[in-house]
Amino acid sequence: MPYNLLTTPWLPVRRADGAHDTVAPWQIAETDNPVIALEARRPDFNGALAQFLIGLLQTAFAPEDDDQWFDRFEQPPEPAELRAAFDHFSAAFNLDGDGPRFMQDLDVLEGQKPLPITALLIDTAGSSTHFVKALPEGGISPAQAAMALYTLQTNAPSGGAGHRTSLRGGGPLTTLVLYAPERGEGPAPTLWRTLWLNVLNRSAFDHTRNRPDDIFPWLRPTRVSDKSGAPTTPLEVSPLQMFWGMPRRIRLDFTSTAGRCGLSDEQAPALVTNYRTRNYGTNYPSETWEHTLSPYTHDGKQWLPLHPHGAINYRHWLGLVQPAQDKKLQRRPAGVVRDFYRRRLHREGLRFALWAFGYEMDNMKPICWHEATYPLFHLDDPKTRENLEKSAESLVRAAGEVANNLRGCLKDAWFQRNDPRHKGADTGFVDTAFWQESERCFYDLVHEAAGAPCDQALRKALYQRWHHYLLRLSEKLFDRWTNMAHLPEQSHIKRIVAARRDLGRFNHKKSIKDLLELPADKSAAPHAIPA
Repeated sequence: MPYNLLTTPWLPVRRADGAHDTVAPWQIAETDNPVIALEARRPDFNGALAQFLIGLLQTAFAPEDDDQWFDRFEQPPEPAELRAAFDHFSAAFNLDGDGPRFMQDLDVLEGQKPLPITALLIDTAGSSTHFVKALPEGGISPAQAAMALYTLQTNAPSGGAGHRTSLRGGGPLTTLVLYAPERGEGPAPTLWRTLWLNVLNRSAFDHTRNRPDDIFPWLRPTRVSDKSGAPTTPLEVSPLQMFWGMPRRIRLDFTSTAGRCGLSDEQAPALVTNYRTRNYGTNYPSETWEHTLSPYTHDGKQWLPLHPHGAINYRHWLGLVQPAQDKKLQRRPAGVVRDFYRRRLHREGLRFALWAFGYEMDNMKPICWHEATYPLFHLDDPKTRENLEKSAESLVRAAGEVANNLRGCLKDAWFQRNDPRHKGADTGFVDTAFWQESERCFYDLVHEAAGAPCDQALRKALYQRWHHYLLRLSEKLFDRWTNMAHLPEQSHIKRIVAARRDLGRFNHKKSIKDLLELPADKSAAPHAIPA
């Protein structure tokens, strides 16, 4: 029997009582000791599995309308009902066998050199620079191979000539809405509710091309992208293919040998040791697709999916949680985030968060895996939500200006302006410290603002407190990084004193005061917060 990903228990999860389990996809609807979280051994696998399950629900079990969506959020379907819906597509989810294989080329790719299965892992990068130092030997289980395969196809970075990137480009940023109530408030958090929050109504994917082979590209010969091929856009296939994009031509090599999986350390009845690949797989121009799980940015010509660059923190609030629309920055949240606000889930006790994650890539080399969560505030009245968004935007933009001032003044303290090192000085560690240390204060202030978004007096008090906090934090970090132990050679105390004076002056400039609605008089008394 083929290893089928819709009927075989292969998903690693944690249940409400804390027990670890392995389940089939339809079991996420179980209400007796329900599944509350995915528990893969790797964070990138957890992110990929969440997208796999959301894609499966969107494809096979999308709600007809808002009423049905709310009914299923409140009460999951019977597991048998979900299993029956998934069974319609079971032929597309065989991982092995002689017919079509999940996320694999219909061609067996004979004549291609076998590669070790560990090369499927993005963080091996195919070079000595990878940050996985102890690679598994002897093979991995079919379950882990399926996770690795879906993770690669969904995040595929550049891989050399003709080895295509994912539908959202190499290493896209993914954002998912989470159901995250306070302990003891509202219905218990479950994996079902989190996944369902990221499923849109069926009408969002209405299309004339919705046959199984339009949705799952491995059910027919690959749309190759060599000189004889053409790009694949949502006009040629189903828009649901955004969840099942297959840019890489891959075939897994299965053995009949039982053994211990090199990734999970669990005993497996068979191991996957190698795979074969061929270039010029499906080419998905990212500007022609809008994936519902990714935020987008406008480059002046077109909307493109966002990619992580550095740690994900509140500086990315604009564009991930709320839109950013001005001449310098145009970003919009993922479709599922916009749909979350449209549904107005305002009932008492329901709290939500945003889970953002993805690989930061340098061409084909992984730099880091990033992930973070943000609180989401749901305000029923459009005016109150607009006021909260304005407050959050002002806080973020003011922090960005102070961070820029801090970087510039530190370089002035370290080097003469005509020193070549001034322009190229690495200030990444300063950025990291600034945004990390101010994050808690930012969220505290946004929480306060969310409690009374139309209270102008409160907003002005919060702005004053934020400005005072940013002044103290920037001075503290300036002093930290101009300490003699951290200074470059030939430092000069006069240069440090002048740069620190400039930092205070720059942090009181009109652009920052305007953002925070502060008076021009810099002596205005702030409401202090501990630094």
